Amino acid sequence: MHIVLANQWFPPESGWGGVAIYNYVMARAYRELGHQVTVIASRIAPNMPAIQDAEGIQVQRLLVQDAYPWRRLPIIGRYVRPLQQLLYAWRVNQAIRQLHHAQPIDVIEFAEVNAEGYFYARAPQTPVVVRCHTPTFVLARYYDPSEMPYDTRIISQCEKDLIRRAHALTTPSQDTARVIGEECQVPLNDIRVIPNALSIDGVTRKSRARSDKTVTILFVGRLERAKGVTVLADAIPRVVRAVPHARFIIIGEDRPTARGTSQRLELSRRLSESRTLPVRFLGIAPPTILREWYARADLCVVPSLLYESFSYTCAQAMAAGKPVVASRIGGIPETVEDGVTGVLVKPGSVDELVQALVHLVGNEKLRKQMGRKGREKAEREFNAMTVAQQTLSIYARAIEKFKGQPR
Repeated sequence: MHIVLANQWFPPESGWGGVAIYNYVMARAYRELGHQVTVIASRIAPNMPAIQDAEGIQVQRLLVQDAYPWRRLPIIGRYVRPLQQLLYAWRVNQAIRQLHHAQPIDVIEFAEVNAEGYFYARAPQTPVVVRCHTPTFVLARYYDPSEMPYDTRIISQCEKDLIRRAHALTTPSQDTARVIGEECQVPLNDIRVIPNALSIDGVTRKSRARSDKTVTILFVGRLERAKGVTVLADAIPRVVRAVPHARFIIIGEDRPTARGTSQRLELSRRLSESRTLPVRFLGIAPPTILREWYARADLCVVPSLLYESFSYTCAQAMAAGKPVVASRIGGIPETVEDGVTGVLVKPGSVDELVQALVHLVGNEKLRKQMGRKGREKAEREFNAMTVAQQTLSIYARAIEKFKGQPR
């Protein structure tokens, strides 16, 4: 079968965000199962190769040159980003049609976010499967206007149109399926819930031996308000007062605040006002370094205020055998079992976050027990081959549905 994954995020050029990890892991799993895989992604610089061979996976990258100066214009600037996204969707449409002419495609999977498949799905030559990660029309509810200073209505409508036209739909959680069904008037029975995939074999669950009693708490994610970093910053001094042997490692890309200043700098100033605290900011970390820190950590924290359809950060922590303290939001309660593989807290509640962290820092036996349960769940449910086989069955249904439609 020739499978095309059309999604602009494919590492390492795009970074290692959740959607990028999904594409990378699934492409490798399909290839290992004997399928031909083509990825249509983006590149942001002309000197990046347009065509790559990534371990037998053909990656075609379409050049995207950000029209950032135009975004700063009054009124019209609000529409630059959605128009740029639609232009990219049109180029994806053309690239797929050219590819299908040269190498016939059996099925295409699009992500719903940014509606990359909008034009192609209106007159498809092949079955279309849409993977609903977290669409713009959901994300827009959780960001302040200053954090999304552009029009989201155009792309949101295009995302909904793409979802309705798909021959098959998948989501990583039941909650996301419910949200998509309600927003797009799609029956829940038409949406298949399949967890996101991880390369479990590449994750170590052994912690480094330490001579002291230090307990390392790891945060991985973008440094932005919606990911809960300010909530964590308010919690850290109280946690350290209660359990002085706790230390915090913060890994992630620095993002600007609503005022345009550095989020990392603001957080550092905020923390330094209390006193010198055991907190290290490590910036962006490549996968090898990130795996090392998951191995070193004793527990992980995901205090998100943003809707999470699944949370790769939670899943990666579980695969490394670490308990997770996470927000009770979106699909996270389906990833992290409260009281079994971690502790869930109310989004934005500093009190609940402090209580959960202090409780786990002070209970090594419980941490290890939760870590084992998390690893077992990750091996059972998030294994790449398991997820790939489940998704291939959805592809088969989409192919049959496409064949039965009049053209």
